[in-house]
Amino acid sequence: MKASPRVISFIKGFEGFRAAAYVPVKDDKLTIGYGFTAGVKAGDTMTRAEADARFIEELAKYEYAVELATHERCTQSQFDALVSLAYNIGIGALQKSTVLKAHNREDFAAAARAFALYNKSGGKVYPGLAKRRAAEAAMYLESS
Repeated sequence: MKASPRVISFIKGFEGFRAAAYVPVKDDKLTIGYGFTAGVKAGDTMTRAEADARFIEELAKYEYAVELATHERCTQSQFDALVSLAYNIGIGALQKSTVLKAHNREDFAAAARAFALYNKSGGKVYPGLAKRRAAEAAMYLESS
């Protein structure tokens, strides 16, 4: 399964584009482009075209991870929401998540509610993360 164009826009919109490396949250990893952290060093820069190309490459890792973690049992909307979550919290965190556990036992209402558990960074609730999780949960529950 592949992420839909809708969720690609969704992820890019929530991540935002940054041409220069920055630290998004106190004591967090250096980040660039659409939330990329791997290999980022202070002073790095990236064009939007470079970020778009890297995004497609990186997105494939999250698509594959969600396929494996869900045993390929997802609607498109569920898949998209889980890819967005994984992109933001990481594959390891997704694999251990309450969202995934509920999804895999087919308790979809509980899975949707569990998105709200991932609204913190460094133990602090962030309004932007809460908004993203609410939107992911709504997406997850859509029929497709």
